Amino acid sequence: MHTSLFFAADFRAIGLVVASLVLLAFVALFFRNVFTARDELGSEIELAANKKPYLSDEELEGVKLDRSLSFALIVLGITAVALPFYWLAEPGRQDGAVDAYQLNFESRGEGLYTEGAQCVNCHAAGGVGGTAAYVLQDADGQFIGNAAWTAPALNNVFLRYSEDEVRYILNFGRPGSPMAAWGTPGGGPLTTQQVQNVMEYVQTFEVANLDTIAINFSDDPESAQAAADELSVEIRDEIQRSLDDGEFATVGEAVFNLGYFSGFNAGSLSCGRCHTSGWSLGPSAPWAPGEDPLAEGVAGCGGGNPSGIGFSLCGGIADRFPDDAWKLPDGTWAPFGGLTDDQGAFYLAMDGSEVRLDDKGVAINSSGEPYTILSGGDTHGDLADCADISNLWEPEGIASEAYPYASDAQLTTDDSQDGFENPEAIDVTTLSDEDLIFADGRVGFGCEVIDMPERTSYAHYNFIYNGADAGAGYGRGGQSAAGMMPAFGQTLPPEFIQAVVDYERGL
Repeated sequence: MHTSLFFAADFRAIGLVVASLVLLAFVALFFRNVFTARDELGSEIELAANKKPYLSDEELEGVKLDRSLSFALIVLGITAVALPFYWLAEPGRQDGAVDAYQLNFESRGEGLYTEGAQCVNCHAAGGVGGTAAYVLQDADGQFIGNAAWTAPALNNVFLRYSEDEVRYILNFGRPGSPMAAWGTPGGGPLTTQQVQNVMEYVQTFEVANLDTIAINFSDDPESAQAAADELSVEIRDEIQRSLDDGEFATVGEAVFNLGYFSGFNAGSLSCGRCHTSGWSLGPSAPWAPGEDPLAEGVAGCGGGNPSGIGFSLCGGIADRFPDDAWKLPDGTWAPFGGLTDDQGAFYLAMDGSEVRLDDKGVAINSSGEPYTILSGGDTHGDLADCADISNLWEPEGIASEAYPYASDAQLTTDDSQDGFENPEAIDVTTLSDEDLIFADGRVGFGCEVIDMPERTSYAHYNFIYNGADAGAGYGRGGQSAAGMMPAFGQTLPPEFIQAVVDYERGL
């Protein structure tokens, strides 16, 4: 046996080799004693075995003892050297056993995926996504026609969902879609172990992770980065193609509906699959007039029949995710807390000047007073720096009860507030260019407006990037017990997530 092959053997084999050497030594000693013993010449009475004098004490305690001890020392030495190597390699042997079990689980999962539960019929081999038969009905339950439901790709499902969320979907299915409950907790046929086996198999064909942190901590960062770059190019090419072909008007709309016309990634990277009623049936479905998923008033407006599991994004999303960040002039954006330098945190105005922030991320002027954020009209969250802002002036034509004032300077009709009486109405035509009337009715005097970039929501971006927290209620029909809002931070390049934020905030 070659030396390299010997050391490549697993340590169970080494243990067997040691045991074999001990056994061989015992057999050799046995046969030596048998063949060196004298034949019996007669009965013990006629010729006793000890008739011949045995070794003397000097020989027994000398040569004979030395030989016996030497043999024992050799066997003990072999054992003492071999066993530590066996013990030191025990973790590796355990890892090998785990790998063997893992391969066994994956093999069982493959059998369930392809033949047992037949996931392959909808999600295709390799989890690239496919279609499932679906009967399209109107609001009254009347038959419209047969359609093909787009079953999403599963080769990125563990980049979008946690293992617990995937297990939840397998156990309980997806209400409002052809995805049935497969696990016994949801009334399905698969045991807990079988569901786990399917999950183990699905993980074997996972695509590249686009998250920088995951790439850096992978076993082979260079290969992981190369695979991520390749996948990013594919996504960018598909988005550009959809824009060139006139399928969508903006990058945000194209990402939101990624794969609707082309089937790219079986729609698994799209938002519309959950947030637009009927999106998963695609453009070829026999839609009734006005029910096209991309029609105005349907796209992004949440669940319905079919695919009623998404939160409505048509109105109210800015209330749920208020503006808390400004986009920067170079097209990127500053999160809550802004940028930082050696002087602290700041935002950048459109002219490149820095707007300072306090320790809570509030924009402040040179005196340390908060700016007022303008809204409405052509402003995108511009800042007003006023010499004075009065809570006691009432703009003419605006009822006093229509706007709240600061608690320490409320409107009053008597002299109960330090001598102040009902404020004098202001004729807005008398205000100068440096005076402003804010949305809440207050009046600013001697104001300078700082032109800021368009505002956006870091919280909105973060929600799309990281997905929903398990147990947090959201959406319409959303299964909040398991989260269910997927994370797209590992499957979409960051600029496309921001494009989706812009698109959704405009719905």
